[in-house]
Amino acid sequence: MAERIGMSDEQLANGLLYAPGSAEWQRAQTEVILRNLKAQTEATKAQREAIEVQRKAAEAEAKAAEASIAGAKAAEKAAEAGVKSAEAAERNAKYMLASVIVSSILAVIALASAIASAVSAYYSYWSAVHPR
Repeated sequence: MAERIGMSDEQLANGLLYAPGSAEWQRAQTEVILRNLKAQTEATKAQREAIEVQRKAAEAEAKAAEASIAGAKAAEKAAEAGVKSAEAAERNAKYMLASVIVSSILAVIALASAIASAVSAYYSYWSAVHPR
């Protein structure tokens, strides 16, 4: 309901009943125009406020998009670091396997050497105990 500016709603209704062109009718028409202008002013103010809210929302969306881009870049770098770490772990595993194989070969050689030494010691003992 329109706010009363210069006359009550009842006075306005009565004023509009007068003959067009009369002072009372013109006063009522002026009141209608003033009320419409006030309503338009309030609507314009509301639109400006809505535009400001939309502008702030757009700014917030832009900042959120920037943060999302930064997060995606960080995730990409983390993924790259993970790939490099996996590659290094694979290389280390290969070196460890090679080291175990070499150690196993050396252990077999040491065992063979120990067996040969034991056999040699046995024959030396046998020769000393049972001379020919």
